[in-house]
Amino acid sequence: MKKGVVIGGGIAGLVSASILSAQGFEITLLERNEQLGGKLQDVRMGEYQFDFGPSMITMPWVFEQVYREAQCTLDPELRFQPLMINSRNFFLDSKYIDLTADPEYMAHQMGELCPEDRQSLVAYLHETKRMYEVVEEILLDHSSMEWKDFLNPSMTKALFSVHAFQTMDAFHKRYFEDSRLLAMMNRHATQIGSSPYQVPATMAFTAYLEMVQGVHYVEGGNYRLIEAFARLAEDSGVAICTQSGVEEVRIENGQVRGVRLENGDDISADFIISNVDVRTMQESLYPEKHRKTERAEPTVSSFLMLLGTDRKWPHLHHHNRFFPVDSGREYIDVFEQKKWSYSPMISICNSSYTEPERAKQGTGSNLSIMVHVPANRGNQRDESWFERYYQYRDELIYQLEGTWGLEGLEDSIEVQQLYGPKEIEAMSGAWQGSLYGPVLHGRKAFLRPSMKESRFQGLYYTGGSTHPTGGAPMAAISGMTVAKMVQQDAEHKMKVNV
Repeated sequence: MKKGVVIGGGIAGLVSASILSAQGFEITLLERNEQLGGKLQDVRMGEYQFDFGPSMITMPWVFEQVYREAQCTLDPELRFQPLMINSRNFFLDSKYIDLTADPEYMAHQMGELCPEDRQSLVAYLHETKRMYEVVEEILLDHSSMEWKDFLNPSMTKALFSVHAFQTMDAFHKRYFEDSRLLAMMNRHATQIGSSPYQVPATMAFTAYLEMVQGVHYVEGGNYRLIEAFARLAEDSGVAICTQSGVEEVRIENGQVRGVRLENGDDISADFIISNVDVRTMQESLYPEKHRKTERAEPTVSSFLMLLGTDRKWPHLHHHNRFFPVDSGREYIDVFEQKKWSYSPMISICNSSYTEPERAKQGTGSNLSIMVHVPANRGNQRDESWFERYYQYRDELIYQLEGTWGLEGLEDSIEVQQLYGPKEIEAMSGAWQGSLYGPVLHGRKAFLRPSMKESRFQGLYYTGGSTHPTGGAPMAAISGMTVAKMVQQDAEHKMKVNV
């Protein structure tokens, strides 16, 4: 029986461990923290419960596929609730647009707010549906792409068909004149940590997932995904070890041999799957002679405020976005000037709208307020971060109260917690707090880090810093993909030995 170690108990790590264990591999999953989940965590403060990490859930059928791959039925405690409104989008003209998978409601809104773009939206959704089908076939089911793939005529033709050589912003301007629609559609770039002025239009396929397939919420909070996958892993025979940080990967004669833990223990293995950020792994956990430093730019990070308030605001929905008058300013600030923007799009996840009991016996709100900021480039002094967090917090609350109608927000706060790039890095091992590994600009959006280490045998990568990237369902796909790679390599080795 092949022995494997999975480093990191995020979604991709749990998925790959469960599937391989169900196929007869002996798997040990190591998690440095006390809780599984990586960037997806359950945070509780007094009477308030929050989701830290991905808030929007799309493609629920992906999670059902995980259970099929692991030869199990879907966990009955894992229930996906479709949201009638995917997101409520606010603008400075005191109007809002609800994005929804209901075509009649969308048509009604378009007729009232921007009738000139009504037919364009229909055409746009048809095109993004076609793009998704191509992406699903040529990208999502492949472990990675290399430069040589661009020389393949069929691949080049496919990439042209999904507008891979056009920016997302340019693509959207072909369809929409209304600045509000442009702002809403361009924000799909930030869901993979990039800018609409630099990321390929291909990534606009996520608009189809949200506006046609719809957005879901996991009953009880999105951390239920982690709890369900942990049960699946244990039922499949995975040995889960929390508070078990890895000190170093052991490599002998070009072959992975296991890992050395921070407590000094050794665990032998025939292969390792890393659900740790690729660059963190290569710079910190490889033996000294194998370590390398790549000159890559990290994707965007985030500043997150978890606020438990003793009141509600009638205009807030489950997912809310507040767009400044110049929605393009933020991308210039964050991606080009590498600074925290004071004109950001503010996202608020208010899951107590759907489940009131998550906030003070149903009378309060659990506001997860997030803006995108540059990853930590390591050039700020530690003492400056504490001051920056609270200055930025005060600025965002000032904007929410004075501009966006959340009157009395400051006075209503009963509990709060602030997170930035440094906390994200410490919590999940994400390189410099980057949400999605190396930057996704231009063709680099397709050339993600390989899911298999080329310099020695037996080391694989999975998760948000490799392929594919973009939230919980993509992490699950990544976990299934790497499990398939390990299985195929094991079968090939057996044939060679025979």
